[in-house]
Amino acid sequence: MVADADVEGVSLALGVGHVVLGRDDGTEQPDQRVTLVPASLAKGLEYDHVVVVEPAAIVAGEPSEFQGLRRLYVVLTRAVSGLSVVHARPLPDELAA
Repeated sequence: MVADADVEGVSLALGVGHVVLGRDDGTEQPDQRVTLVPASLAKGLEYDHVVVVEPAAIVAGEPSEFQGLRRLYVVLTRAVSGLSVVHARPLPDELAA
């Protein structure tokens, strides 16, 4: 799962076949095993394993820090079996504590 503003960049960098959730341009292939999920579409979904890319960008992508942290919480709680966090930017203080 990734900040909405980073979907295109992550999609280009991914290097494996994937589907971008919410993209309706006729290129979706339902048999792909990787789904790139914009953070704004994460609510209500569950996946066996979730990789969260740049949590700080997810927080910064919302109108307020409170809303951003709430969005990040939703993203982080979509994993059923495994959760990985990939980041280069510092983690939000609330996540690192």
